Amino acid sequence: MILKYLLFLVLWMQVAVAFQQSHYHPRHNDCRHGVATGAFISDQTEQFDDATDRRVFVRNTLLTLSILSIKPDNSLAATDDELPPVTATPSTLQGELIVSSPPPNREITDDEKTLSKPVVSKKKASDPRFFIAGGASAAISHGITTPIDVVKTKMQSEASLSDLSPTEAALRIVEAEGPQALTAGLGPTVIGYGVEGALKFGVYETLKPIFLSLCDGVTDPTQPYLVAAICAGALASIILCPMEETRIKLVTDTSFANGLIDGLSKIVKEDGILSPFQKGLAPMLSKQVPYTMGKQVSFDLFAGMLYGTLLGLTFLPKNGIALEVEVGAAFMASIVACLASQPGDVLLTATYKNSDGTNGNFFETIQRVNQDGGIFAFFKGLNARFIHVGCIITFQLVIYDQIKQSLGLPASGS
Repeated sequence: MILKYLLFLVLWMQVAVAFQQSHYHPRHNDCRHGVATGAFISDQTEQFDDATDRRVFVRNTLLTLSILSIKPDNSLAATDDELPPVTATPSTLQGELIVSSPPPNREITDDEKTLSKPVVSKKKASDPRFFIAGGASAAISHGITTPIDVVKTKMQSEASLSDLSPTEAALRIVEAEGPQALTAGLGPTVIGYGVEGALKFGVYETLKPIFLSLCDGVTDPTQPYLVAAICAGALASIILCPMEETRIKLVTDTSFANGLIDGLSKIVKEDGILSPFQKGLAPMLSKQVPYTMGKQVSFDLFAGMLYGTLLGLTFLPKNGIALEVEVGAAFMASIVACLASQPGDVLLTATYKNSDGTNGNFFETIQRVNQDGGIFAFFKGLNARFIHVGCIITFQLVIYDQIKQSLGLPASGS
């Protein structure tokens, strides 16, 4: 490059000398005596009389232009291997991470093509806002529906109430045990389902993008969502086991204990710390995994369908349908979740309803329930549970979506 500029400078000096000589022709001797050289340089129309000077001027001009058009010799140019690697310069633009392109005179390699693709800035692998919204919504929704849960549990565990309507069963419970019986198990319900909801929603939302990225060629998100829901439901079941055993025993046996702390400590003292898991983990999984799959996945899918349908109607404002979509999707998700988890809920109640530990293992519990009424015995108390689960899931998912949006997260399905 330096040699090129030196040759250019030498030839340009020759051009300047030839140009000057052509203007200082004897015909223009008056130019040598005080007349400014710039006046003759600016004269573009004046012709050269001397043919030799013209040839020298043209030759040197052409040589100068040819030097300017010469490309670097490939043998002297550095190869791509000798060049230092192009450092990707990240810059933030509207929340996305982009990588600067290599210089235009460089041939872009495959590695650089990969680097030059925009990389979308992803949220943290586990956003605590999902856990906060899930825990708060689960604790609130399960807490306010505790009376319905008490009626449902007693209808499943007491033969005298199994054939009554939820309203008649509730009146019978109040007559026999007083109004306070409808709040039995409130403490373990709020604490247990608060922790369970935080894990269930948080783990589900965290695993969704992971499984979607693993299923790169899959266009339907249902399968990755189901796998994420199974993992979230299984983890939440482990945490919920001790609380759920305490709740059911407080509801089915009023003399068992006086609240969460007393009941949980009594279970640990009498049966051991692993007792809730040894006896109740299998029925808990049979309830919570289908429940989580039906609730979480169907809510996402129903919300997406409703947004896609309603946003196509031009007379509806885009910002004014979020609550309607949340309520509609949550109600439909409650039906799916209730039907999917009802057999597991019956098995869970049958496992924990006796305090003497004579219920046997999980498969013996299935046989016993089946002997009591066949396949229909697994759907005992379904009418009360429709009310209970419908209220819980509708309240829970709407509260969850509202808290999530207040924390800066997008609405589900949007």
